Amino acid sequence: LHATNMASSLLGSSLRAAPLGHRLAARGPAVSPPILAPRSARLVVTQAYVEQSVVTAVSQQAIAFALVLGAEAAFSRSELLESNKGRPEVVPVAAGAGSSLAATLLINSGFGPLVTLGLIAGFIGSGAMIYYNGKRTADTTDEDIAPDWPGPKAWPAGMTLISFFALNVFLQGLRAEL
Repeated sequence: LHATNMASSLLGSSLRAAPLGHRLAARGPAVSPPILAPRSARLVVTQAYVEQSVVTAVSQQAIAFALVLGAEAAFSRSELLESNKGRPEVVPVAAGAGSSLAATLLINSGFGPLVTLGLIAGFIGSGAMIYYNGKRTADTTDEDIAPDWPGPKAWPAGMTLISFFALNVFLQGLRAEL
């Protein structure tokens, strides 16, 4: 700009008095504003709600929880008599394991609202398993099994604790999302 003012003063003309078009021509080639693509053609980049490391950790633990839940139920059903009120039932255990696996599928979808739904479903399912396994612990009697250590209440009590850990996994996933 300083060199332009010097050149114009040598020539006897003033850039300040020149119309806008002449001032732009005196500065050099005009730079046109960037041309934007129509809204429909713009590339939109979205960020994931939950980091991939969180998705992987929650998924691994949810799958492990579903497998352990099913394995413990199968073992306890084979050990306890049908008359024992603490014997695991197929439907509640299948619902708990199924909710954990469904939560894993939703979490791995990568779509924000489905990720949230998966974390909430896993949280509710593991909470229901805490209640169910706690009830099984209270209902289990040891009259039909030899009183050896740790006793028949150890399996449902252990599953109550594992269900609590799964509840915390889903809770931490929800906290990471927020």
